[in-house]
Amino acid sequence: MNNKRIAKNTMFLYMRMLVMMLVMLYTARVVLQALGFENYGIYNVVGSIIVFFVFINNGLSGATKRYIVTEIAKGTKESQQNVFNLTIISHVLIAIVILILSETIGLWVINSVLKIPEGRMFAANICYQFTILTTLVSIMTSPYSATIVAHEKMSIYAYLSILDAILALAIAFLIKIISGDVLIVYASLMCASSIIHAILNYIYCRKHFQMCHFKRPHNKKLLKEIFSYMGWSLTGQGAVVLTNQGVNMLVNIFCGVIVNAAMGISNQITNVVNKFVTNFQVAFNPQITKFYAIKDYKNLIKLVNRSTRYSSYLVLLFMVPICFETQNILSIWLGKYPEYAVSFSLLTIISIYFEAVTAPLWMVLCSDKNIKKYQIAVSLIFTINFIGSLILLYLGSEPYHVITLRIIVNIILIITRLLFVKSKIVDFPIKQWLHICFIRNSLILISPIIITYILYVQTYNNKFIELITVGGGSFILTAISIFIGGFNKNEKNFIKSKIKTLIN
Repeated sequence: MNNKRIAKNTMFLYMRMLVMMLVMLYTARVVLQALGFENYGIYNVVGSIIVFFVFINNGLSGATKRYIVTEIAKGTKESQQNVFNLTIISHVLIAIVILILSETIGLWVINSVLKIPEGRMFAANICYQFTILTTLVSIMTSPYSATIVAHEKMSIYAYLSILDAILALAIAFLIKIISGDVLIVYASLMCASSIIHAILNYIYCRKHFQMCHFKRPHNKKLLKEIFSYMGWSLTGQGAVVLTNQGVNMLVNIFCGVIVNAAMGISNQITNVVNKFVTNFQVAFNPQITKFYAIKDYKNLIKLVNRSTRYSSYLVLLFMVPICFETQNILSIWLGKYPEYAVSFSLLTIISIYFEAVTAPLWMVLCSDKNIKKYQIAVSLIFTINFIGSLILLYLGSEPYHVITLRIIVNIILIITRLLFVKSKIVDFPIKQWLHICFIRNSLILISPIIITYILYVQTYNNKFIELITVGGGSFILTAISIFIGGFNKNEKNFIKSKIKTLIN
């Protein structure tokens, strides 16, 4: 039943992802053309300021998901309602803290630290205010989204996300029609979209889940435990923000907004792949937490290994085509693109592979309420990326080397997380896990890379033909290689039966 539920939820999530991918790629092109490189870079760097403070909410979101899923697995209806209401109170408190930080430290950074082009400071400040409001709305939506995922209602989660994509598409067209400063118009419409999303989440959860009806909570001890979990989770989240948004700010300070735009464009491409993987992992996450909560380690290990295998295969499917055809993808998609966009895209897709395979490991570790030692260790490792990037940029290194450093940090994180999982689950097979991620996948890639390279060095008269031949060919070759070398007999039979059903 669990496998059927995961398969069904994955189907809904991929339906969601397919729609979102098409819309995202198109809207990114339209938005970039409407905003221009300069405004696009400003929007990205202004948003990175807010993300610095949102890490506080990310820590709480992790705690919310963990406690709601655990309570659904082994709690009563009353205890579930109590936990949900405690998380609502927690999010209100965090929203107030983020608002204060954003309107003090954040404003100072915008006006005194960042390199905003002359004449665009007013627009940047208005954009920043809309971004703050969007963030606060998102914070208050978090417990409702967590409840939908915890109940494994992925169809609703998918429909709401598709609506977000449709609204993003509408915004892409509206910014061309509505008069006024295009950056301010874009930020205000994005804010309106987040409010609509929040209202729909609230209405659905109130109607379908008894636990989402507000009732004055009790058990202050549990609230203290949630904040304790959140506190240690914040340590890790803060380090992640320092790695991602902190490095984004360093690039702005040393290189300017055009390089920020290049990073933003590369993230648009790699985020499509990343979302494919994370959508898939959303279907596994509640089951991993539930198995850990009831101490069913045998099924937990099977689920972690299966999730790791499938996650890695999803990245490999896109990694080979992107690595060979990044220039053509950017050229056909955007026309003109900023310098360094290709280098950022190539390195980021490699980084995503390591992040994807390690995700099931941190899901296990975050299912435990005692995360103090793990978060301290991870935080120290993540900090290497920020400090190292600062040194590299100060010494005049190429901007894309900050992503090279991130890849090295991700490899160190894999080793660290494996050791922590082994300390929690003594029987966890580290050698088998490493074999799945690196040895088996390296063998799977040999044939596709060799044949794709032979196709790549041929002369093509048209970019579209090259993209279809090299990109499409490498995708099919990688899929065949994964099918032959990556799946067992039962999985192959299952895939064959589904293909026959689709053909019929």
